[in-house]
Amino acid sequence: MDIEERTIHLKIKIKSLADESRTIRKEANKTNGMVKWNLNEHRTKVVRPHTRHNLLAYSILIGTPYEIMEKRCHEPPKFSEVSKIAKRFGAKEETISEWIEKANFYISTFLMDCGLKHVEKVA
Repeated sequence: MDIEERTIHLKIKIKSLADESRTIRKEANKTNGMVKWNLNEHRTKVVRPHTRHNLLAYSILIGTPYEIMEKRCHEPPKFSEVSKIAKRFGAKEETISEWIEKANFYISTFLMDCGLKHVEKVA
């Protein structure tokens, strides 16, 4: 499988995650109490970060810099997770490392003023 085909697969995965989030929100709005809370908790604590990491991995594959993908963030991404996903979909180790290095520089230079305290380093 070539990189273009893998990129398409990752794009489909991202769209599926977005659809999952919409579906969970719709179902949560039909319920109340702990069921609604659990659904929203799953959507915001599991599905949302997973979608974010997949989107960032996709940006590595297509060559889009981090600062274009996330102009603002409240919490830096888990670059170890982004790296793992990017590798799974065929990104080269050098490309991943270079992208993460630039992303860390951007976060530490421009986003630390917004209250970010920790930037994960990935070798």
